[in-house]
Amino acid sequence: MRSFFYLVFLCLPILILSCQSDQKEERKSSAVSEEKTVTVNLRKKVKPESEASSWEEVEFTETWDPQKTAIIVTDMWDRHWCERATQRVSQLAPVMNKTLENARAMGVTIIHAPSGTMNFYKDSPQRKAAIKTPTHNAPKDFPINDWCYLDENKEVALPIDDSDGGCDMPCSDGKPCEEMTAWSRQIESIGIEEKDYITDQGQEVYNILVENKIDNIVVMGVHLNMCVLGRPFAIRQLANLKKNVVLMRDMTDTMYNPEMPPYVSHFEGTDLVIDHVEKFWAPTLVSSDFTDEPAFVFNEN
Repeated sequence: MRSFFYLVFLCLPILILSCQSDQKEERKSSAVSEEKTVTVNLRKKVKPESEASSWEEVEFTETWDPQKTAIIVTDMWDRHWCERATQRVSQLAPVMNKTLENARAMGVTIIHAPSGTMNFYKDSPQRKAAIKTPTHNAPKDFPINDWCYLDENKEVALPIDDSDGGCDMPCSDGKPCEEMTAWSRQIESIGIEEKDYITDQGQEVYNILVENKIDNIVVMGVHLNMCVLGRPFAIRQLANLKKNVVLMRDMTDTMYNPEMPPYVSHFEGTDLVIDHVEKFWAPTLVSSDFTDEPAFVFNEN
C-alpha cells in the first residue's frame, strides 16, 4: 500500500502538467476556431476571347480576413446641391450605418471620406489619426492625390449622359437645382467610432491601407458615376494601385437624369453604371455579406 501511494505521489506532477498541457491545447484550438472571417459573394463581367461574344456575368466567393479589410465611405454628405440626391442619401445612410456597425464589429477598418469637409473634422481624433499615420510611398510617379478621370485606355464611355449634372428632379421651388457646394460634413446618421479614420486625401488613404496591412477594400457611397469612380481614394485609383477593390453595389447611387441618354429610369441608369464598373474596374457585392439581411433597395419608382 505504501508503494502505491509513493507511485501516485511521483506521478501526480506529471498528471497535473499533462492536464495543463491539454487545457492549453484546448484553448489554442478554441482560439483558432473562433478566428473571424467573412465570406463575400462577388460578381463581375468578363469578355470572352471572341470579339463577337457578349459580356458574361461571373459569380464567385472569396473569404477575407476582416483585420485585413477596409471600407471607404465616399461623400455621404449631409446635404447635396440636388435635393433628390439629398433625399436618397438620407434614405441610404441608416442602412449603410448598420452595415458599417456589423463590419466594424468583425474587425474591419472604416475610413470616412466626406470630401471637402476636413475643416469640420480638424479637431476630431479620427481625422488626427489619419494625418498621423506614417507615410508610405506610392509607386514612383504615381499621381496619388489626383482625380481619376475616365481612362480611354481601360474603359469605354460611361453608359449614361451626366453632362447636365445628373439631377433628376427640380428643386422644391420648381426651378432646376443649382450646382454649388452645399455640404459641410458627413450625414449624422452614419456613426464615426473611436478607431475609424477621416480623410479625403489619396495619400492618407494609401498610408492607412499600407500601415494596417489591408488587402481588401470595399468602396460605398455616392455618386458612382462621379466621386465613387473618380476620387483619388476611390475605385479607379485603387484598381490602378493593383488593390483588391470591390464596389458595394446596393450602398451607392448615381447622378443621372432620365431626360438624358439613354433615357431610362434613374435606377436603371445606376444599374448600367454598376455594370460598367463590373466590366472595367472591379467586382461588386451587396451589404448582405455583412448584415445577413436583404440587399438595400431605394423606396422610389
